[in-house]
Amino acid sequence: MVNDLELELQKIGLDEREAKVYLAALELGPSPVQKIAQRAGIPRATSYLVLDDLRDKGFITTYDEGKKTYFVAESPERLTNLVDEREADIKRQKEVINKLVPELISRGQFERGQRPVVRYYEGAQAIGGFVRDLLTGRGGEVLNILHLDRAIKTLEQTGFPIEKVRERRAKNRIKSRVIYTANNGPVKGYSAKLRQAKFIPVDQYPLEADISVRGDRVFFIPYSIPLRGVAIEDKAVANALKMVFELLWDKLG
Repeated sequence: MVNDLELELQKIGLDEREAKVYLAALELGPSPVQKIAQRAGIPRATSYLVLDDLRDKGFITTYDEGKKTYFVAESPERLTNLVDEREADIKRQKEVINKLVPELISRGQFERGQRPVVRYYEGAQAIGGFVRDLLTGRGGEVLNILHLDRAIKTLEQTGFPIEKVRERRAKNRIKSRVIYTANNGPVKGYSAKLRQAKFIPVDQYPLEADISVRGDRVFFIPYSIPLRGVAIEDKAVANALKMVFELLWDKLG
């Protein structure tokens, strides 16, 4: 059964076995490992390991007498020194962190509203997740500019084909507006219940990438190998592209 002293020792950083062994050594005085193990109620082999750890922490010292090694518990005043050392370590760590944080922030992309959050995706599986991300959570209407034939071919390679895209969009009741081109002209029935679509001629607009905007996020997927994509999360960037989309949408009538 764990006694109160063992619990208090655990609060300052010793684990349960270390607390038992330290108290046993303290109560016995200089002793070989067998006696300490018996007193602590811990197997001898385990006690050796625990005593080594306590020695590293400064709670135990040793000396040899004949062929035996004796273990001696350091004074309980060592506990005060331990806390002081930890406080000094924490102070040093805080000083290092205070120096590091500005540098890390300047290199990272963490401050939403101050700089865009940019994510790069590569490979079929990553692009499949990329598309799922577009159709997940809130964000309202999706605005797309795409080459329909090439977009379908790209999605087929990701394991998240156009049929699944449509199913997820319908399930989540996500509306979309699409400006698209296609090799064989306008696609009959492409405008649907949750989707409005306007066609642009492929000879005038041979699109090389899929562009999507939803909420504060912008997605680009080039129609090329290796599959890759870029997502930008930034309100100003998203709003700028939304304005461009609206200009095109209105111009197409």
